[in-house]
Amino acid sequence: MNYRSTRAATHRKPRREMDDQKTVLLTPEALAAERQRAIASSATVADDSTVLLPAGAAADALHAAGGSVPIALPAGYRLHEYRIDAVLGQGGFGITYLATDVNLHASVAIKEYLPAQFAHRARDSTVRPRRIDNVRTLLDGLDQFLVEARTLATFRHPNIVRVARFFEANRTAYMVLDYERGKSLTDWWQGRGRATPALSRLLGARKAGQGAEAGAPTISEPDLLLLLAPLLDGLALVHRSGVLHRDIKPDNISVRDEDGSLVLLDFGAARPASGSAVDAPAILTPGYAPIEQYLGDHQGPWTDLYAFAATLYWMVSGQRPREAPDRQAAPQADLSAETAGAGRFSPAFLRAIDWALQVRPEDRPQNVEVFRRALFAAHASSLGLQEALAAGGDATRPEERKRLRIDRWIWHPGAWPLAVKMSLALVFAALVPMSITGYHNYTGSMEALAQAERRSLEHLALSTAGRLSQLIEDSRRVTAFVANDQDVVATLENPNAAALERIRTRLAALVATNPDVHLLTLMDGAGTALISTAPEVVGGNYAFREYFKTAMSGRPNVTSLIVGAVAGRSGAYLAHPVRDPGGRVIGVIVLRIRAETIGAIVDSAHNASRNAFLIDGDGVLIHHRDPGLIFHSLDTLSPATQATIASDQRFRRRHIDSLGMPALARAMVGAQREGNIDYASSISKTAEVAGFAPVAGHNWVVGVSETHDSFEAPLRRMFRQVLYSLALVGVVFVLLALVFARSIVRPLHRLIDATHALKRGDYDAAHVRVTSGDEIGSLGRTFNVMIDVLRQRERERGLLRPKADSQN
Repeated sequence: MNYRSTRAATHRKPRREMDDQKTVLLTPEALAAERQRAIASSATVADDSTVLLPAGAAADALHAAGGSVPIALPAGYRLHEYRIDAVLGQGGFGITYLATDVNLHASVAIKEYLPAQFAHRARDSTVRPRRIDNVRTLLDGLDQFLVEARTLATFRHPNIVRVARFFEANRTAYMVLDYERGKSLTDWWQGRGRATPALSRLLGARKAGQGAEAGAPTISEPDLLLLLAPLLDGLALVHRSGVLHRDIKPDNISVRDEDGSLVLLDFGAARPASGSAVDAPAILTPGYAPIEQYLGDHQGPWTDLYAFAATLYWMVSGQRPREAPDRQAAPQADLSAETAGAGRFSPAFLRAIDWALQVRPEDRPQNVEVFRRALFAAHASSLGLQEALAAGGDATRPEERKRLRIDRWIWHPGAWPLAVKMSLALVFAALVPMSITGYHNYTGSMEALAQAERRSLEHLALSTAGRLSQLIEDSRRVTAFVANDQDVVATLENPNAAALERIRTRLAALVATNPDVHLLTLMDGAGTALISTAPEVVGGNYAFREYFKTAMSGRPNVTSLIVGAVAGRSGAYLAHPVRDPGGRVIGVIVLRIRAETIGAIVDSAHNASRNAFLIDGDGVLIHHRDPGLIFHSLDTLSPATQATIASDQRFRRRHIDSLGMPALARAMVGAQREGNIDYASSISKTAEVAGFAPVAGHNWVVGVSETHDSFEAPLRRMFRQVLYSLALVGVVFVLLALVFARSIVRPLHRLIDATHALKRGDYDAAHVRVTSGDEIGSLGRTFNVMIDVLRQRERERGLLRPKADSQN
């Protein structure tokens, strides 16, 4: 779905066969069937919006549901700080609005998830499933929508549409994007690609379109490549991030009104490069999707390159390629880009398109860099200075270069690294202030060591927090699985001895196979434990527990470490609501994770010099290797917090004592990301450093601390030894510095002389004679390549001027 200006979005153009770029959603069943046969390419579409295939089945599903096209939110509707102004586009997956940020008075585009086939808008503006069996599909799509938002939010590239934020409301999700004013590549190219003032500024002094033949786009191939280069850079960034776009086509590329640059839109089909889930729907656009998207096979950068090349094929030939299954079945029917664009584009450019359009994935370029070199092969000197430099560089393989460097290090001082030679040349001047410099280096090293230790503790805390997060997530899945069991629901609705015993047996089996779980308990709506794997819990009422109240309100809950009310054993409780078929909460499933398991994970991070500990959301120590410190707070708790803990009987204590470390409490309590802090410890009575990291999905924070003395002592001993050796080593290095001084000065003088020749325009004299293999030698070779490129560009400008004059 494109995010264009209001004018471009509200004036729909008649359908044209050549720009029929409709996205297709293949259900898992259709995707499985495609492995047996190719999908027929005769799908019909009603307009320029997204459609769902099979087309007839989608239409029938909509009529059977009694639904129509989703109703957009009205103008003036408020979504947080955004005011809806108009509808920019509406399709099978949702609606895109033009909106205003009322705080910043800025225009934005807001994308709303509302799949027409599965959902409709209720009178209260919320999005509801059309049928009960649509719920899972709708929720899966919502999850994917949020994945798209998170994916885009990680990219920062001028040619990739940027997501400012995303949020959930109206029982669906919204994505706030930069409002890109412009038109789609489809409309711009079909307008013959004429150069606008903005495009002329972007391309510089070149006049786009000179020499183009009648009926062809007026932009020249070199200028077109200048437009495509940053778009390919953005796509390479997406691939380096481990993500595939999977729906590149002219309608998903916008030409900005502001400067004529291209921007890649609509990551609705994006997936990790490792491949999509087996049961996920396959999103594709006929003609632009490669065969692996039809078959659900392994996908990678080559998948996006096929779609990119298909877009270029459409620009060259005026029509999209045939669908991949048809091309696979009858390859002889294809018209190659080299044939379709002969005489208007260079053979190298057209051959690169045909290469990326190969049906078999292994026959295509495997990454953007390889494809770009092939695409720009005919214009490397004018478009790709980096490619020209690479071509003029050292072609020796890395392992050979390493061996040569070792040989030259021994036998050829001229090849020594510049940093080494400069150090040798300057060592004599450093002898006088050596004592001052040594002390400065010592203090710097001490600080660097402290920083390294802080990062080490931070990473250790992050690793431990990740293990705890995984433990909680695994346990959360168990509670959700049990809570959604129909036998559990039926037992709560009609409890009887046989049913209770059957459920108890199943819960006992789950606990027996999971050593991290201490008990599973089924409570009714009044808080009474009907079934539990711990017999002493059965019959007790736990309605006073905060986790029970939260679960009865319909929200899953994970507690801090709690001391049990019956057995007195501590653990973390996970509560999940049990709902009847009508969605009413009728009970709660409670799982307790063993405190020993949590403690073992935290204790794995400490050793003789490090202390690992765990605090909850109130700053109370819920695990420490010193049992006497457990259930103490880092800083003094407020009376309200003390009262809440006491009423919940969380730790079986009426009052929580403070350890008096407010600086540590401020840094750790409520931390949203990993960090580190230096603080005065009231436990060790000395300065300590702590690394900390939050546990994802919970309000716990893991801390790992260490005293400064424990990691500074070895550096102090080493510094004393260095002082003794510096005097002797300094004398030897002074002599070596005198020997190598000439090897540094001579090539620098040659480079200076070459720059003066370049100022005079004497390209022949500007070439540097390179005799060394060090960094200065590499600089000289690079300088020579740059001179060749500049000379080539001067020749091109000299050839273009007469043509421009003749046309004027």
